[in-house]
Amino acid sequence: MSVYISGSNRKQNCYNVLKDLKKQNDKIICLADKSINYCLGCSACVNELEGYCIIEDDMQEIYEEIIKNDKIVIATPVYMNHISGILKNVVDRFNPFCKEEGLLKGKKFYIIVIGQMEEDENREIAKNIKEYFEGIGEFLGFESIFLRYLSSGDIENIDDVAKNYDNYKEIIKQIKEQIEQ
Repeated sequence: MSVYISGSNRKQNCYNVLKDLKKQNDKIICLADKSINYCLGCSACVNELEGYCIIEDDMQEIYEEIIKNDKIVIATPVYMNHISGILKNVVDRFNPFCKEEGLLKGKKFYIIVIGQMEEDENREIAKNIKEYFEGIGEFLGFESIFLRYLSSGDIENIDDVAKNYDNYKEIIKQIKEQIEQ
């Protein structure tokens, strides 16, 4: 089984792409539906806490799903040339995984980036996001695999990844194959 995390504040492109990718028994977590507070930087998670975090919010469900699944597929929109703020909150809250070394070892985090600009225009942004997750993966012990940058088109006119690609079903098939390897 896999868990799919939509890192968008809206239930549109990221969510729809993940919905098209997931298998029947896989789970989608839509961050737009969750309450994820900011990391307090208190370090209780690595110093004294038995569990994950002193903050009681929806992040507890995300911890459990990440630990339970070996494949974590994340789709993020591009906000201010990086991942969304709500996804950044989730990543900031990965600190408890530092306490138990090897907890994420062998897990694969697959990254899909969705932005308004064309793929070639956002090559540098996609590269930076890829390197961001690779760095976190090195630190926490998981493998980060960049799957694809997709263009959602102009937000005022299209805002639908599926309509922006004539070969959308083929792209989804190729991404599924990469995840299943």
